[in-house]
Amino acid sequence: MYNYNLYKLLVKAASLAILIPTIVFSQIPNPGFENWSTGIPADWITNNTDQFPTISQSTISHSGSYSVKGDVASFSGFSFAPVIATSFPFTDRPASFTGFYEFTSVSSDTLIIAVALYNNSNPIGGGYFYTATDVNSYSQFTIPIIYLSSGAPDSAGISIMIGPILNPHAGSVFYVDDLSFPGNATSIYNNNSQASLIFDMKQNYPNPFNPSTTIEYQIPRSSHVSLVVYDVLGNQVATVVNEIKPAGNYSVNFTATNLASGIYFYKIKAGNYVQTKKLIILK
Repeated sequence: MYNYNLYKLLVKAASLAILIPTIVFSQIPNPGFENWSTGIPADWITNNTDQFPTISQSTISHSGSYSVKGDVASFSGFSFAPVIATSFPFTDRPASFTGFYEFTSVSSDTLIIAVALYNNSNPIGGGYFYTATDVNSYSQFTIPIIYLSSGAPDSAGISIMIGPILNPHAGSVFYVDDLSFPGNATSIYNNNSQASLIFDMKQNYPNPFNPSTTIEYQIPRSSHVSLVVYDVLGNQVATVVNEIKPAGNYSVNFTATNLASGIYFYKIKAGNYVQTKKLIILK
């Protein structure tokens, strides 16, 4: 069950009110933390100072070359929690927010990851993930998004921190990588004319994969899109997309952490268009 007071606190945290002025980018900026500048992940803000750099670049990554690392900094009996955050335009209503993490907790310090969606600066939905359990290899977190009102957002905020903010313990550290809104478009409209779009679904990549793969599709007009994964016996094992989408090109992530190695099929239905392709999970 959600603690509503904590929920409200974390929604405020994701608004970046605890940090320096907000930066704004489209979609999740630098979601794999591959790009860095002067010790800070590009397009994010941190509470780093010259004396207390709590956020740093790490080669301990889930994929790609880098991840973000957060350390508790200590000096003369004082300690400082790592905090990193971003905000960006966003107009979808995703069901969840996900990513991958490792965490070492000292004296029950807690990793806190929060996401919030806004309309005209008013929170309309959000959620959080928190844990005080040590995780020594990358594990996936998934945050169900709870909506407080109807309507589409116009922006989103994400924050990652170690709590308590005041007096955390030296030695507590997190690594976070590969953030995403599963099932949401990373590119909404094609830069070309929509008239050039057709119903189409590409082969997933990478293939074989473990644990995540990308599926791209395009639709020339607003349609209800169903993208479902089946096993070789025809049993439905996952729903990747099930919603009305405007015309455009889409790229969605499918994570098969809970599925066994083997051959599976993914099937799209959009309007009168139906297409099925094979994917392979290799663990």
